[in-house]
Amino acid sequence: MKKQAVLKASLVGLASVFALSGCMQQQSSSGEGVKPTSQAATIVQPTVTQAPVAESKPELMKISGIGYGAESTFGAYTPGQRRLMAIRASKLDAYRALAEQLYGIKIDSNTSISTMTAKSDSFRARVNAVVRGARIVSVTPMADRNYETVLEVYVDKRFFEQTFVYTASKMKALNPESVYQVSSY
Repeated sequence: MKKQAVLKASLVGLASVFALSGCMQQQSSSGEGVKPTSQAATIVQPTVTQAPVAESKPELMKISGIGYGAESTFGAYTPGQRRLMAIRASKLDAYRALAEQLYGIKIDSNTSISTMTAKSDSFRARVNAVVRGARIVSVTPMADRNYETVLEVYVDKRFFEQTFVYTASKMKALNPESVYQVSSY
């Protein structure tokens, strides 16, 4: 009876050692098994090291945009509203001028000819761009209640290599319309 109790206790102890130690054997990075120790087991996560990428220092260039706005003559506006709207108009015009320099202009034109004479000639220019990081340099009141706004932004020279159709990849060169579509960020 005593032998059976000792045997049961030994089996229970052995079973609990197996249950607590786990059924997997850890492997080191060299592929050899890790020898069990009397301390608690720790999980070793492999670390992925990437080779350092040689990045060239960005060559920044300053691009400036100048915009103009005039006060409205609409009588319902107060003088303060007229001034603020003229400043806002000059700021938006400056952003447009900056976007034209950064992304270019898309021009749609139409000419109608009848009896070898131009009857109508029209064109439309548009810019579809997102300008980030521009700062207002100055807002200057001018003659006749007009305002001038100067914006500037610093961009890397590589920006132009990646943006314009004639320097970008062949994929963009095949579809020039893709240049004028603003991508999500």
